[in-house]
Amino acid sequence: MYYALSLLAGTLISVMVVFNGHLNDMAGMGWSLIIIHVSGILAIGLAMLFRKDRPRPGGRPPWWYTGGLIGILTTLFNLYAFGRISVSAMLALALLGESLASLAADHVGFMGLPRRPMRAEKLLGGLIILAGILIMLTDFAELLAVILSLLAGVSVLWSRLVNARLARSVGIYSTTLINYLAGLLGALLVLVISGVQPLPALGGPLTNYLGGALGALIVLISNYVVGKIASFYMTLIMFVGQVAASLLLDMMLMDEFPVRIALGGLLVLAGLTLSLLQDRARARREAAGLNGGKAS
Repeated sequence: MYYALSLLAGTLISVMVVFNGHLNDMAGMGWSLIIIHVSGILAIGLAMLFRKDRPRPGGRPPWWYTGGLIGILTTLFNLYAFGRISVSAMLALALLGESLASLAADHVGFMGLPRRPMRAEKLLGGLIILAGILIMLTDFAELLAVILSLLAGVSVLWSRLVNARLARSVGIYSTTLINYLAGLLGALLVLVISGVQPLPALGGPLTNYLGGALGALIVLISNYVVGKIASFYMTLIMFVGQVAASLLLDMMLMDEFPVRIALGGLLVLAGLTLSLLQDRARARREAAGLNGGKAS
């Protein structure tokens, strides 16, 4: 179930990007960030009202409430890189950054995660995954854009782990609400720093304003799944869902099929499958060893 939820979250990310992109074209970066976060707050607020779930802020350390601010940082990294390197390179570099950070987080048990040390037997699967990522890289035209795209992947994981830590204390719904409230503060800061402009006339289809609501659902799913499976696997499964949805959206909206992204995604899926099979085989061997020890 946790793998299916991760796949769903990745699929929703691609749809959310399209919705938010249309809103950004219409309203500009500053106002679109604010509208996205207001939409998310309304969505999670309605969900909590329906569930009769009261907000539980709790008395936790301040950094537990920074997940939404870190998400703004990810957006700024991506905005700088967009147009300086290709979108496929941004996607692959973010995956590389998030995957490496996930491996490190799993290995040391970062922020209370179950410790899952990296084992040599997973090297082949890791190399296949790396090959898939490298195939999707198309350019390194500007070093700073490359670095920021890598950091965007790291910040995605960082935000997810911070939110998950808070969710264990106050629940996933309150955490998602706090995430969007913190993000709204960050969006207001971005609007002020970039220069407040009048809010443009808004229009277009309703989907332009649903990106924040989808984002709230993605955060809810992530908060629920984190810790249940390895962060590395969660990252890769979400990516597979994102690639599959992106390919379908490209075919529907742009009438094209990006072969490089498809091939890279298939290699990532192949490496992920091999690693999961190795994990299951190891778990069976360990279980057989334990049962044999008890029998003797």
